[in-house]
Amino acid sequence: MTTHLTPAAGPFYSSMVNHDWQALGFPALKAARFWDTRSCGVACLRMVYGRLKPGLDVLPATIIEELLRAGAYSEQFGWNHEGLALHARKYGLEAERMHFRTQETFMAAVRESGAIIVSVGHSFETEGKSGHLAVVAGITEPGHLWIHLPSSRHPTHGKAVCVGLTTFWDHFSGRGIRFSIP
Repeated sequence: MTTHLTPAAGPFYSSMVNHDWQALGFPALKAARFWDTRSCGVACLRMVYGRLKPGLDVLPATIIEELLRAGAYSEQFGWNHEGLALHARKYGLEAERMHFRTQETFMAAVRESGAIIVSVGHSFETEGKSGHLAVVAGITEPGHLWIHLPSSRHPTHGKAVCVGLTTFWDHFSGRGIRFSIP
């Protein structure tokens, strides 16, 4: 199996933040617990920044505050893709919202340099095509992806989940954000 991009190409961050809430910039444990089940978009941005801007160290609480000020989150719909893209642009990355209609165009985008946040179901074992964000961490041939799927249950759960392209596609909304270095 040939690996084009390994999970080691970028860091993994969980959406669970209460385990180390003070170091992650939260003012109180209660605030961190509130965001545990809502910060997949923040965890994904941190993974993108870690891969493409390794010297940038922005705390999750800071990212949340900035995204909230920009109107990038709602309880009803979760993280707004344009808001996440704008945040990345603020920190010097190019970011483009995309809608992938075919596996071929998606895989072509994954093979390019950069990083992609994807909108997927909460699990690859249950029904659903949206409601959660993840980062494509790597690809293998033939037809498997490494996905960093931030978990709110444990700081390391969801790291480098290997999933077949067909299974991924069955749980993928087709929406994503592609990030690159200008």
